Amino acid sequence: MIAASAFVQRIAALADADAELAARLREAGIARSPFEFRARQVGGAAAGLAASGAALAGAGVRPLLALAGALGVAAAAYGAWEHILARSTALRRTQITEELPIVAEQIGMLLASGMSLTSALDAVARRGHGVCAEGMERVGARVAGGAAVEVALAEWADEAGSAEIRRFVGVLTLHEDTTDVAALVSDEARSARMEAHRRLIAHIERRSEQVWIPVTVAALVPGCVLLAIPFSDALSGYAAL
Repeated sequence: MIAASAFVQRIAALADADAELAARLREAGIARSPFEFRARQVGGAAAGLAASGAALAGAGVRPLLALAGALGVAAAAYGAWEHILARSTALRRTQITEELPIVAEQIGMLLASGMSLTSALDAVARRGHGVCAEGMERVGARVAGGAAVEVALAEWADEAGSAEIRRFVGVLTLHEDTTDVAALVSDEARSARMEAHRRLIAHIERRSEQVWIPVTVAALVPGCVLLAIPFSDALSGYAAL
């Protein structure tokens, strides 16, 4: 019974890991299943292990050192896929942050002109070419397939994995509860634009710090060297006494 329970827990853990990876892949916009991603990841690590091991062995490296080097290459190849996934996720989040204020303003204007929510989403999806437009295209396809617009929007928010998208979708789903949803969408657009501006300022400040640190070090090192020369001469004279 204990072995069976442990086996069931292991299967459940693997299922949870696959679900988490599937969510990360959707958030990164990578059209692969968790199995395909892991297969490529493990395959790349195995290829790196075999190639580096053969190269190190052919170079006459000691077996233990060759094994350690090959394992290091395999670990780097495995981690490279995780880095690609994380970078794709960060890039997609940045695109959403930049596109959402414009998309929200367009939808707000269309709603204010009397257009329905579904028609406004379809119109913005046809005009746009970014990540948000792709999401709204999927929303339109789901609605055309018979799903409620609220359900389709919630699915888009879950796939995007973005707090801004979830907040925006939360405002859109109020279209049946209030007659002033256009004003709420416009307010959300202003909020999203302010958030994008704040992130841009933070990014510029980080980049400026990255520039000034090496510049400061490069400016201080020559002065330290010039101060060290007479100090070294003084110590040499003192030692001669």
